[in-house]
Amino acid sequence: MKMIPRSAKPTCRIVVLLAVVLFATAVVAHGGDENDDQGPYQPTWESLDSHPIPQWYDEAKFGIFIHWGAYAVPAYHEWYVTFMSPKARFADNLGGPPYTATQGDLPDNVFKANIRQHAYEYQRKHWGKDLAYDDFIPMFKAEKFQPAEWAKLFKKSGAKYVVLTAKHGEEFALWPSKFTPRNAGDMGPHRDLVGDLTKAVRAEGMKMGYYHNTTYSFWDERYPNKEWVEYMNNSIKELVDRYQPSILWGDVRTGPARTSEGKPYGADHWNSKEVLAYFYNNSPDPDQVVANDRWGVDEKGNHHGDYYTPEREGIDSIRQEKWETCDSLDPTSWGYNRRLKDEQYMSANKAIDYLVDIVSKNGNLLLNIGPKADGTIPQVMQDRLLEIGKWLDVNGEAIYGTKAYRWPHVDNVRITRKGNVLYAICLDWPKDEQVLMPARHGDTGGIAEVSLLGSDEEIEWSVDGGLKVTPPEVKPCRHAFAFKIVMKSIAK
Repeated sequence: MKMIPRSAKPTCRIVVLLAVVLFATAVVAHGGDENDDQGPYQPTWESLDSHPIPQWYDEAKFGIFIHWGAYAVPAYHEWYVTFMSPKARFADNLGGPPYTATQGDLPDNVFKANIRQHAYEYQRKHWGKDLAYDDFIPMFKAEKFQPAEWAKLFKKSGAKYVVLTAKHGEEFALWPSKFTPRNAGDMGPHRDLVGDLTKAVRAEGMKMGYYHNTTYSFWDERYPNKEWVEYMNNSIKELVDRYQPSILWGDVRTGPARTSEGKPYGADHWNSKEVLAYFYNNSPDPDQVVANDRWGVDEKGNHHGDYYTPEREGIDSIRQEKWETCDSLDPTSWGYNRRLKDEQYMSANKAIDYLVDIVSKNGNLLLNIGPKADGTIPQVMQDRLLEIGKWLDVNGEAIYGTKAYRWPHVDNVRITRKGNVLYAICLDWPKDEQVLMPARHGDTGGIAEVSLLGSDEEIEWSVDGGLKVTPPEVKPCRHAFAFKIVMKSIAK
């Protein structure tokens, strides 16, 4: 046994101590797998389901969704690669990449079943049969992208948060990712699109979030194997570490891939519990961030997340649990579609009525736009957002920070509540002595005051089988009209 000289012992202790310190520092700085189960939330459904909805999210009510990627170059649809190429699919790709508008060695019946004929012909006409989908990436330059102008527009729209498709099913990353060479830092824009927009959005006082595919892929032939899952997990964690998002928006709720038994791969296959725990625990304040429910199913077929996410639809009645519907100004696509005429976009009036209905049922609206490949937002989309913002400038008091409130239904009226104040929002200009709120257990007898947001005129009102109002002569805005009803007391 070799003896250590007495004079060497302190040096040995210092070296060992220094190694321990450096290791601990590296673990903390890495923020990686070593810390997945460190923090207030564990990778179990019991722990994750205890995560609260932050107050800011509940009160925000309105956000902007952005679908932007290489698919903005062909300007057809965000699923374009699966529409024009028979080998790229929602699941179980038939070979590739590259993905082109050619049949190759596929049998006729397989080929025809795996293309959208119009998109296939569109690709061949405008870009050629041999141009691969990834050849669009160098054309996706975003040379006119001005993130500060985008953020100002979103602020003027009245939105309180923004969700960007940092990576969609085509799997082109809009940030300089170290986990794929197909990223905006190394290709296309040669710019950190995620980082630049995040900085601008936060400068305007809004929250920033990111969409990332979690249970599907159009592009990667490794999907859905574990190598792809590890890559997807690392990509999401990189977003969390680099940009500290307030919202993590996974997609889709139940992935298209199936096991040998014909069942959808569950959340455990996608490591969803670990990813969600990582997001919460590695955020500056774990209880001030929020994640949706599109992370696959548990062993009982249930979905988990902070809020429920229907798509392109509202719901029929008040839902006690928080929810958010996402919809697009373009009724045909989430990405930019150059074939759509301006008059075919969702009108501002419809969008406002939609928002009012959703908020009255305890939901948020995430309204989508699709910018062009050069980084500009089409004027028709800007116009719609600005008109929504003008309405919210007048009527935001009846939207932000309100709660849903149960009251007997009137067809064109929606009710929200804030403390002892009710807001009866008429989707159409009311007629004389229109009933805003039918009587309910004598509640209408407790009304102290009625006014119309945006109007200085005194409102004529009466209580006779319910609250009836006669509107003023001048409309305070162009769209839905919010009557403020101060109650002496109010039933829960």
